[in-house]
Amino acid sequence: MNQDVSRRWALRLGAAATGSALFGGSLVSRTAAASEPVDALVVGSGYAGSVAALRLAEAGIDSVVVERGRRWPITPDGDTFATPPVPDGRAAWLSTRSPFTEHTFAPFTGVLETCAHDGITTMAGAGVGGGSLVNYAAMMIPPGNLFRQSFGQALDYTEMAQHWYPRAQSLIGLSTVPDDVLNSSFYGNARQFARRADRAGLAMQRSEMAVDWDIVRAEIAGTTPRSAILGHAVWGINSGAKRSVDRTILARAERTGRTDVRPLHLVRDILPQGDRYLVGCEQLDEEGKVVGRPWFSSRRVFLAAGSLGTMRLLVRAKARGSLSRLNEAVGTGWGTSGDHLVAGTGLKFNNPDQGGPAHMHARTWDTSGAPVTLLSFPPLGLPALGMISSTMLAVSVVPGLGNFTYDPVSDEVKLSWPTSDPRVVRVSSAVRDTMRQWDSANFGLDLDVVTPALTAHSLGGAALGAATKETGELIGHPGLFVIDSSLIPGSTGAVPPALTVTALADRCVTLALQRSF
Repeated sequence: MNQDVSRRWALRLGAAATGSALFGGSLVSRTAAASEPVDALVVGSGYAGSVAALRLAEAGIDSVVVERGRRWPITPDGDTFATPPVPDGRAAWLSTRSPFTEHTFAPFTGVLETCAHDGITTMAGAGVGGGSLVNYAAMMIPPGNLFRQSFGQALDYTEMAQHWYPRAQSLIGLSTVPDDVLNSSFYGNARQFARRADRAGLAMQRSEMAVDWDIVRAEIAGTTPRSAILGHAVWGINSGAKRSVDRTILARAERTGRTDVRPLHLVRDILPQGDRYLVGCEQLDEEGKVVGRPWFSSRRVFLAAGSLGTMRLLVRAKARGSLSRLNEAVGTGWGTSGDHLVAGTGLKFNNPDQGGPAHMHARTWDTSGAPVTLLSFPPLGLPALGMISSTMLAVSVVPGLGNFTYDPVSDEVKLSWPTSDPRVVRVSSAVRDTMRQWDSANFGLDLDVVTPALTAHSLGGAALGAATKETGELIGHPGLFVIDSSLIPGSTGAVPPALTVTALADRCVTLALQRSF
């Protein structure tokens, strides 16, 4: 570390010792005076943030929702999102590259952030609607035994299954792929998946999905722009077929008049001041340039920026001293949901238009190894794989072994994932065993790419009951709540986490309203 860096870091440490890193008392007071007071502040507008906004509004509480990304309104011309045939900056969050295309483009506040870390590459949604804009819309309830493998005693499965999961399903509006869509020429890939799963002896069923199938029918009929039936999803669906939360839960909250969404507001700092929190943002233009630095002041702050976004805030604030009472559990217990990308190569393309975004899943849950769920997706078009005929996402139960640390030189929070840990290797082995069973039953076809190097399901960092109370309120900092995927210790019972994130956020906010307001 050179002398200039050492001097700057010494100054930071001195400021941190006061409990407000880089902020002296008079500066904090001036910041507070200039801040915008709000009844409740929600950081992030994905599944968790949208639920928080709605439940606050229903309780008669005004909230401001700050979101780092832009709005993505569906247009009649079907040109909201970038598409695989014509990728551009809308595909990536302030980056010139995306892992799903070889094209480069000018940085833009695009819809999907991709970050390389130590041992793992992560993806996360960016925009009003968060991860619901870019996921594959599968919303599944895990079985009780696997849920308990993930959560232990921190969360009661019976309570979740009987109350919070059904509420989440109703909030989003879920349904399975209907017969007429499944039997159309555009969903040959789904039918092929079902046949191959059956031959392999895997239990198979249609997944509950956040999809408006009437819009998919309109795509098939040619009366609305085609997007879902072309397999588009990872950068958004231009027809509006995906029931993303900006068009469902958050839209419902905004209609109450009590929810004010502020796009292109990237939160950078959280500072306690008396019984309130000061939250500082960088206001961005669509190219990522900082055009303002607004501050908000609130007694209740709900962090819903996703595991990566929330951990960047908390781990940095803890290290710099502004949230010095956060306990040792903050920044630990992160996992990938057991994500493994499975790609089949060398097979004949069964259908030029591989309908999506997802449709069904196969599973091997009764196993001496790790449980595996395979979700059928249209091909992703990864440049390194070339032409592929099928892709699947395998999810499992993996412990929260990842950790976040703060680097004072770069002023960045970094994530480390132990790829060689036996508990991680065990999951990879189970996925590969499942695929060998699949291949053997399907004429020896070679599904020859199975990789755990990429995850869209970042979970953990502030586990419920360890870093937080039952309501998600952070231990040591009353009024500061975590309500997103950070609460989940690594996995959600061998199913995708979106429904669990929604249900758990609903539970936390509802309990907080009952106990803390």
